[in-house]
Amino acid sequence: MPELDVSDVDQFTNGRLSEGDDNVARLLAAALQAARRHCGWSVNPVVTDFAVTLDGPGSRILTLPTRKLADDGLTSLTEDGTVIDLSTVRWSAGGPPGIMERPISVRKKSNGWWLPHYQCIDVVMTHGYTDEEAADWRYAVLSMVDQMGQMLTTGRSELDILSKKVDDVTYRWADPYANANGEGILYGFDSIFCNYKLP
Repeated sequence: MPELDVSDVDQFTNGRLSEGDDNVARLLAAALQAARRHCGWSVNPVVTDFAVTLDGPGSRILTLPTRKLADDGLTSLTEDGTVIDLSTVRWSAGGPPGIMERPISVRKKSNGWWLPHYQCIDVVMTHGYTDEEAADWRYAVLSMVDQMGQMLTTGRSELDILSKKVDDVTYRWADPYANANGEGILYGFDSIFCNYKLP
C-alpha cells in the first residue's frame, strides 16, 4: 500500500478528524516526520530505487540506513565513482521488526575494505517494511495523529491523564506545558517504534 494519508486518518478516527480538514494533513505530516526521525529511517512503505550518498566507513562493513531490504533490494552501488558489481558483495538478511536490532550491512566477498572518504559511496536500494509487516508502526503513527488532534481541539491528550475516576468525576492532568512540543505523544509509542529503530 502507499504512504499513510488523510483518508487513513479519517477512517481511523471514524471521521472525527476529517480528510477535508487541512490541519489533518499537517498533523499526519508531523507525526510521520517525528516517527521516522525517531526510528532513523523511513520504515514504511517500501520505497523503490531510494538513492542515498554515504560516507565511506574505512572498514570491511558498510552500514546502510535501513533495517529491511527487499529481495534483490540493492540496485546499484558506486564507490568513489567506480560501479561495484553486485555479485561481488553480500548483505545481511534483515528480518522482522524487533528481531534484529541492527541495520543492513554490506561486505565485499573479497573481504576488502571500503574507502574512508566522505560522501564516496552512492547506493540505490529498494527498502522498507510492507504494510503487514509494519502494521503496529502504522497504527502508532495514526494514534499519534489522533492524540495530536485531541490536543489541537481541547488542549489535552488522553496521554496527559495522570488519574481518572469515572463516578464522582475526578480527573487529574499532567502539566500542560511539560509536553508542549508533543514529545509525550511520541514517547507514548516508543515501545512500538523501538522495534524499527536504527541503533
